[in-house]
Amino acid sequence: MSKQYFFEAGSFPDLSYAELIAVFEAFSLKKDIVHRYSQNVFVIKSNDIEKDVLLRIFNRLGGFIRFGEVIDDIDTFLNSFCEKKNKVVFGISVLGFNSNIFPKKLGNSIKKGLKEYGISSRFVAPKRDEKALNAAQIVHNSILEKGFELCVLPNNSEEIYGSTIDVQNVEEFGKRDLEKPYTDVEMGVLPPKLARIMINLTSLRDGVIWDPFCGSGTIPMEAAVLGFNFLASDIDSNAVHHTEENVKWLDEEEIIQDIFYESFRLDVQQPDHEIVKKLSNTDISAIVCEPYMGVPQKRVVYPEIAEKLLNNVKSLYKSLFDLIDKKIEKRGIKLVLIIPSYKTTNGWETFGIRELINNRWELQNSYFSGGRDLKWSRKNSIITRNIFILYRT
Repeated sequence: MSKQYFFEAGSFPDLSYAELIAVFEAFSLKKDIVHRYSQNVFVIKSNDIEKDVLLRIFNRLGGFIRFGEVIDDIDTFLNSFCEKKNKVVFGISVLGFNSNIFPKKLGNSIKKGLKEYGISSRFVAPKRDEKALNAAQIVHNSILEKGFELCVLPNNSEEIYGSTIDVQNVEEFGKRDLEKPYTDVEMGVLPPKLARIMINLTSLRDGVIWDPFCGSGTIPMEAAVLGFNFLASDIDSNAVHHTEENVKWLDEEEIIQDIFYESFRLDVQQPDHEIVKKLSNTDISAIVCEPYMGVPQKRVVYPEIAEKLLNNVKSLYKSLFDLIDKKIEKRGIKLVLIIPSYKTTNGWETFGIRELINNRWELQNSYFSGGRDLKWSRKNSIITRNIFILYRT
């Protein structure tokens, strides 16, 4: 039997699936080897892909929690640790909620079995009311270095087992989110994981990413971490300065190296001629952006307020598309953008992508998502981010 691997998605599995397909495309891998095993688990079936390649892919992703290998036989897997005769630290996670297996019960059984072989072990159980370990538990207990995490993978018809190879580096995402020198909460904060997902949706492994509404630089920072060169612009000169300082901080912390970038002030509605000329002569691979969407809302808004906010966003985007199509005249580039939906007293309000684009822009969401909507929205949130993937023919 060929080796199979699994990826576990986080809170937005449809968006994560699209990201995975896009990154597979960047690595020249076919999307039909990705099988949706359950809501959050995707199994890779192929004889031709090395584990190291999949691990490199996993470490690029923003929307996935775990990467592991499917186990053909659980007894053979556990016997390999019995042969080592060392102390073993292990954990059990059930990646799904329709399973009759409980981590603590299975963990105690394995611990007893290891003891019969003379193996000393320590079992790390999920937190109370949880069925899976979180990344911090796995890292802080050195589970992958000193033993294993056994994952139970249930779906509606069967149950298989897997062994975790790596988990998402949540500490690094948190560091870039919370420790960077500048964050402008009043302008709205784009989560670094979402920025990473959006960059990956371009299906690129390298090149130049342009963020025309850079804010404090979350998208440029994630682009730099992935090894992209980038352009960062904003109408607010303070935002441009904050982006520069945040990227310098990445360099000082040795998080990035050998990145070419430029940051500059740009009003997309009244663009400076010299900057337009420079953009036209720059080999831009993709544009990734979230525009200024107004002061973050803390409660349900009135419809007229939502209409005003949406009109402002629409105006910015129309100017951006005019800039791309008529002034810098870019062809063959990807554009990944966010259109907000606002929760109002009359329900959700937004506008459609077709209100912005002409027939020279190809909407690629269905290809990557399998027809599902690409959304990022927290529980009880007033705003939903709708993500669109476009290609300029």
